[in-house]
Amino acid sequence: MTIRIVGAGLAGLIAAHAWPGAEVFERSARPEQGHKALLRFRAEQVSALTGIDFRRVTVRKALWSGGEFVQPNIAHANAYSAKVIGRVLNDRSIWHLDPVERWVAPEDFYARLIRNVGDRVQWGKDVSLPELTAQGHTVVSTIPLSHSLRMCGEEFGDDLTFQSASITVRRYRVIGCDVFQTIYFPQPGTPLYRASITGDLLIAESIGNEPDDGEQQVIEDAFGLHRRLIPIETARQRFGKIAPIPDATRRALLLQLTERHGIYSLGRFATWRNILLDDLVHDIAVIKRLIEGDRYATKLVAAG
Repeated sequence: MTIRIVGAGLAGLIAAHAWPGAEVFERSARPEQGHKALLRFRAEQVSALTGIDFRRVTVRKALWSGGEFVQPNIAHANAYSAKVIGRVLNDRSIWHLDPVERWVAPEDFYARLIRNVGDRVQWGKDVSLPELTAQGHTVVSTIPLSHSLRMCGEEFGDDLTFQSASITVRRYRVIGCDVFQTIYFPQPGTPLYRASITGDLLIAESIGNEPDDGEQQVIEDAFGLHRRLIPIETARQRFGKIAPIPDATRRALLLQLTERHGIYSLGRFATWRNILLDDLVHDIAVIKRLIEGDRYATKLVAAG
């Protein structure tokens, strides 16, 4: 039984380090780093798995509203939740503003992952999940859950919708800077919801696709960095924010893909839940146990 990984985004490339012999299929014709938003890690597991050194830092956080720094309250939390996912849910990140320890990947993290995986990635391959499993492969899929279900002919009902919101990510270089900071922006008057500095790279994340001409001024005021920002690039991420579906339903759908089709879902979009890249290491370990369990069961059946 061979492992095949579908998707060469960050999740797929990290998975390729856990299965060193697995081929990776990617529909894009060439490497395209889809993730441009903030990328920090809470622990060192991904660094250990990939062999890529991360920098250990202390991140300081704050909340900016109405032109000043404020302490989080219920109104701020609700406004922030409504802005980023279109729903008011509990325990959003802006409640937690204490300094935290994080690990920062190098800016060329995606390129290093590709170099590590090498020619195992087959670019421009829009593969069918059922065809791969029919060929006897075990599939680890990182493509969105709804796409996997449709591809496999699984029904999930008209009343279940996989809602997501696109985001716009703008990157700036900060002159003469080496700090690690995040500011949240809950106010509804701007699509900007978070801006973070990692060393001398500032990453601003906004809901939607429309440019906000006043964004740079807001960021300069909040960080106190007037005339220090040099714009680098603007990118749009289609699945920037995802709205959760009932957890019991989500788990049942994932189980269908595994039990009926031999497909193991990995990553934020494939499992349709808001997780960190740190969580991939744990989820990979779970998938490995499940795969080995299936192989053991197959041997028992074959032995009679």
